[in-house]
Amino acid sequence: MNTNTLAAAVIGFLLGGLTVSIAAELETDDNPAPSHGSSNHQTLRD
Repeated sequence: MNTNTLAAAVIGFLLGGLTVSIAAELETDDNPAPSHGSSNHQTLRD
């Protein structure tokens, strides 16, 4: 097997795994980040 072919196979495998990982992460994003402008701030009293 040629070195270039082996390198291409490894890179393709890694990119495929990254794509699947990103897709799984986007699917399970049930809790979006809270809005910074929310009015539910807790005030501390003495």
